[in-house]
Amino acid sequence: TEYQAIIISGGPQSVTSKDAPAYDPELFHLKCPLLGICYGMQLMNYADGGTISKMATREDGVFDITFEHDSPIFKGLGSKSTVLLTHGDSVDQPAAGYSVLARSPEGLVAAIGSDERRHYG
Repeated sequence: TEYQAIIISGGPQSVTSKDAPAYDPELFHLKCPLLGICYGMQLMNYADGGTISKMATREDGVFDITFEHDSPIFKGLGSKSTVLLTHGDSVDQPAAGYSVLARSPEGLVAAIGSDERRHYG
């Protein structure tokens, strides 16, 4: 592939909505690093067979997330980080080959990744 990396950013849509933006599934099989931010993380997970759930309440604001898994993407950050979370959907079950990397104080998935594929969200 000619791309060095791909970033898929956030948006107000739900990946499970019938009106969700169309995408090329081959995007997730390119041999380059991929970073999914917010909606991008959910799309990456959903496209690879993981599940997304609508939460009973939104998670909006500044939170301290806790890292659960050593991963190169969070190297040197310690065990917690303060982040801005703004979402109504959440990763329920990570796709095969992905690990939960971080959780919010409510226990919701805040980051996932596959070190082997170099896909992170």
